[in-house]
Amino acid sequence: MSAPGSVARCIWVIIVAMVRIERPRVLFRVASRLLQSLRFSCGKCGAGLALAGVTLFLSLASVVGATGTSTQTGTASTQDHPVSDRVVNAAIDSVGMVRSAGVFGTGWIAGHDTVVTNLHVAKAGSGDIYFDFSDGERVECYSAVGDRDMDLAVLRCPTGDRQAMELNSSVPVPGTPVAVVGYPEGVGPTVTKGVIGPGRPVARGIVTVSFTAEIRPGSSGSPVFDGVGDVRAVATFGGGLGVPIGELIPLLRKADGYPATKAGAEWRLRIRRSLLVGVPSLLIAWFFARRYGRNDPWKVALRWMIIMVVVTLAITQILFAAHGPATFI
Repeated sequence: MSAPGSVARCIWVIIVAMVRIERPRVLFRVASRLLQSLRFSCGKCGAGLALAGVTLFLSLASVVGATGTSTQTGTASTQDHPVSDRVVNAAIDSVGMVRSAGVFGTGWIAGHDTVVTNLHVAKAGSGDIYFDFSDGERVECYSAVGDRDMDLAVLRCPTGDRQAMELNSSVPVPGTPVAVVGYPEGVGPTVTKGVIGPGRPVARGIVTVSFTAEIRPGSSGSPVFDGVGDVRAVATFGGGLGVPIGELIPLLRKADGYPATKAGAEWRLRIRRSLLVGVPSLLIAWFFARRYGRNDPWKVALRWMIIMVVVTLAITQILFAAHGPATFI
């Protein structure tokens, strides 16, 4: 057999071996094209170019094989990866303490200008909610969206350039290592570690996520995150139970439409209510003034509209003081 033919045959043996190992379709296409190229080269330039082609193929196959092995290992280690100190420290920067009229809990940044905590923490006071970052900075928040059954509240407040925690809505595998960063008894940040539990108990109609990391009063609303820093649940019901991230995402989407500051939300609500009350009041007052023969019905209607808007704004301000500009679904 000629030298080019021997080289081609050796290449084909290597191709078959590699195809059986991993990623058969990709390697087969690459190897087939390379083989055709080598045969062409051998016909024109001899065995030297063919041998160079063999070396190139072996290098390519080793790279592809190493990449495939690395990817497979990374996928497997995502579930079993322990929660390292680096991941915990990154999470601490995104977690803080929520205060409302002497009641405190834990909150965490779930998006730009968005903080997640428990509803019973956010609604404990008169509407004045503050979020203390781990670096000592404090910002005022307001409850934009909440859900009573899940006991979740999405707060809006300026978070600056701080990094939001990543969310993972997939169902966590039992045994997955997790960690919880919270402020139990108002002290923290405190870190506890555990694993995802085997069961998914139902609480208030919610299929929860169970975990073994310790939760104490003050850790309500803490993020339960895995070894890569993805939040898998929100510590809510106590006793190692949390709301899955998949239940939280619709609330986050709705909260995105709210202003970042409490003042901005209040002014938007004032304008909206003024329009909803003022325009119908103007038209109704004009209709009756004209029907009963009042002089200058538009002037009468305008007066009634102003009165109704002032009353509406007064009621709105009272509601702000009592509850804040919150929406519940």
